[in-house]
Amino acid sequence: MDRDRYIQQAFDEHLGDANVYKPLTERDANNIQQKLKYQVNSFISTHVNSEAETIYLRRAMKKFPAKHSRFYMTLKAHKQPIKMRPIVSNSGTFMSALSKWLDYWLQQLKPFVPTYIKDSFDLQQKLTDLGPLPPNALIFIADAVSMYTNINTDHGLQVISWWLDELEPQLPNNFPIKGVKVALKLVMENNVFEFGDKWFLQLLGTAMGTPAAVMYATLYYAWWEKTTLIPKYQQQLKLLRRFIDDMFGIWLWDPNNLPVWEEFKRDLNSFGILRWEVKEPGKRVDYLDLTIEIVGDKIVTRTYQKELNLYLYIPPHSAHPIENIRGAVHGLMRRYKQQNTEESDYIKMVILLFRRLAARGWDRMQLKQLLLEVHNNIKNNKKRPRSDDPPIDSHERLILHFEYHPCDIPRKKIRHIYKKHCAKLEEDSNLGIQQMIVAYSRPTNLRDAITRAKLHQAPGREASTFGGGR
Repeated sequence: MDRDRYIQQAFDEHLGDANVYKPLTERDANNIQQKLKYQVNSFISTHVNSEAETIYLRRAMKKFPAKHSRFYMTLKAHKQPIKMRPIVSNSGTFMSALSKWLDYWLQQLKPFVPTYIKDSFDLQQKLTDLGPLPPNALIFIADAVSMYTNINTDHGLQVISWWLDELEPQLPNNFPIKGVKVALKLVMENNVFEFGDKWFLQLLGTAMGTPAAVMYATLYYAWWEKTTLIPKYQQQLKLLRRFIDDMFGIWLWDPNNLPVWEEFKRDLNSFGILRWEVKEPGKRVDYLDLTIEIVGDKIVTRTYQKELNLYLYIPPHSAHPIENIRGAVHGLMRRYKQQNTEESDYIKMVILLFRRLAARGWDRMQLKQLLLEVHNNIKNNKKRPRSDDPPIDSHERLILHFEYHPCDIPRKKIRHIYKKHCAKLEEDSNLGIQQMIVAYSRPTNLRDAITRAKLHQAPGREASTFGGGR
């Protein structure tokens, strides 16, 4: 995309909305950052009791004292006209560390969310547990309209507070209820970010890019599901589950009582400013990465893949360990096996995988051998055996860290050298090393160089020259 058009669309579609984003001067942004440092330091002293958590948060404060979050966008190529998806990267900021702390504690509330599903596998298990369905069972799905930006911040903070107060008797004694409330307010009300040479404060909605955003949004609407939707429509709802902003339900349809369905749709949109687009009930839907269909009294599932998926698997000439593509094939084939009720649908997906990998340049004979090997492992339910040995403490591990290069000494050779020359020395000197690990990190690639979160400032074409605030 042309750079000027990219910047202009950022303001036209997102940053130019004064109801959602408040333009700041650099001085304003730095002042907020400075104030946040004092507040977070005070928060750590007052609300964090664990020594490990204190070390983690203070280390982040010291390591990332001044870096701001960064706004960028990705392209929604399937939209006409083309639209942009806003993203805020707060990686490498001390507020990101605080939000990770917050997310850890919010995750503890998942068992109390009646509609929570972890992924499509979790949903499949819930569907299996239902058993035979009545003849009038139909499936519906609903999508939240811009869920993150359509959660009023004051209402969201209040709802999470209701959750914490109600669950207090059931939470562990060390659960920092007051600390979670304070951290949530700090994170959600202080999302400051830069875009080129401009700075903004998000005024409305879930703080974009923050690690706690997913659980915050999940818990927010779950309160309405728990207190209103499920109790009120328990006679019609055979199942109600939600993955963040994607809702799935099985409705017991009564053609003589259509007003109840219309009332349910109205109630979906009666909580805060969040709105839902509902697909009318039917026998078949595409949900997450599954096609789910009611056949007779049973649920049948198949793998669902979007038409615009490019299937850009690792090509053979890429500088990746060979284990990467083997691991990818293992993971994909096991997924296909779990997703497809019928064996013929599973075989169809494996054939498609073979063709797509061959199109990326992989040798067909090698692929055939690999796919047959994985298929036999799945068929025989072979998994890596679990060790009964006690877990190894981190102080008992020796980690050798290298930047990966395909022409370097293989990992097996490094282990052989260690075993031959160092293992006996370690045993004699009693260093306490129980395990040696060879860890690789990838070198900088083209994507790192081209798609940076920080917007490059071309002279005379800075973000500020495109308008949108002071």
